[in-house]
Amino acid sequence: MFLFCCNVSAQRIGNYVNNGSFEEYYDCSIFFNSLQQAKYWLSIDSLTYNGRYIAVCNGKVPLNGTGYQYPKTGNAYVASTFYWINAEGENINRGYLKNRLKSTLQAGKTYCVKFHISITNESTYGMDGFGVYFGGSEIDTITKCTIPLSYITPQIQNPQGNIITDTLNWVVITGTFTANGTEKYALIGNFLAHNNVDTLMINTTHLPMIYTDITIDDVSCIPVDLEAYAGRDTTILYGDSVYIGREKDFATDPYCVWYKLPDTANAIDTTSGLWVKPSVTTTYVVKQELECSPLKWDTVVVNVKNDVGLQELIANSRQFAVEMFPNPASDMITVKTDKYREEISVSVFDVTGKTVLNKKVAINNYVTGLELNLGNGIYTICFTDKVKKMVTKKLVVAK
Repeated sequence: MFLFCCNVSAQRIGNYVNNGSFEEYYDCSIFFNSLQQAKYWLSIDSLTYNGRYIAVCNGKVPLNGTGYQYPKTGNAYVASTFYWINAEGENINRGYLKNRLKSTLQAGKTYCVKFHISITNESTYGMDGFGVYFGGSEIDTITKCTIPLSYITPQIQNPQGNIITDTLNWVVITGTFTANGTEKYALIGNFLAHNNVDTLMINTTHLPMIYTDITIDDVSCIPVDLEAYAGRDTTILYGDSVYIGREKDFATDPYCVWYKLPDTANAIDTTSGLWVKPSVTTTYVVKQELECSPLKWDTVVVNVKNDVGLQELIANSRQFAVEMFPNPASDMITVKTDKYREEISVSVFDVTGKTVLNKKVAINNYVTGLELNLGNGIYTICFTDKVKKMVTKKLVVAK
């Protein structure tokens, strides 16, 4: 039995950007490498130019068609055109990458934002126009999706005049901003009017074409006051596993180090969260030291329940057939056995292994009723006959 609770409440979110390292995908076909293959990513709308999905699985790493690049982390990244004008100085096309955040940002809270870029080898120019805008429903109203969106002021912007020309390394664009509480999207792009973009020629091969294609990886938005999170204290049965900490993410994993008390000298893992299987009650400690916030600690206690009665029932059981309905139940269930029996013993255990019901019930024509008198929740119910044949089932009580 595994006890696992998944909750993406604001208290547990580390990186608000969904799939910020582009590892999750819907399809990885070599013939179809659009951005929309990456989960949670699109252009402003699904009908406009939206970049390319580049991954090991579709054969685009490291040769991606416009250059040579390995991912910043993991096995995937994306590419898009951020600057492209014709001989008359007119904008031809731009891509804007939209991410649906894991949760709307909290008003008054300050966030640390990062994304990493590299100029493709085939690009003729380097440039300075790299930014990310965090917004709400107003993004859904944009109808012209491939022109310079110069009326939008991104909260995070590469400094004007800081022309990026690196085609080999990943360059970080970073900054902090305070949310107003309406931001549910992150929109990455070049928000400058084309005549305000500072450029520098880096490759004459494709002149007179004037364009900048970039690759993007490892996008993150983390609260600067993010607390270390080891999880809630919990109880498991002996032999079970439980997940502790927050969800794993490239943006927080390298900065979270785990220890098992009393030993705080030797780390057991470096990750945002992990599965553990202690044999005795154990306290785990996570040390978190993000680049944008000070050192923080948190602890979680995993209680191990050694319920000898339940363990012996399971270890020594020889099953027989039992039907139990309804399930979910409220106050009463009907139990039907496969063969004639005068009575059976019924034991019910809650998720901590505590015995909450233990009684013998008479069987009449293979059927009996069982009054529960239990609170809402998930239970393990064990039926045992006189010769110690036993069967266990899961019971859900929902009133």
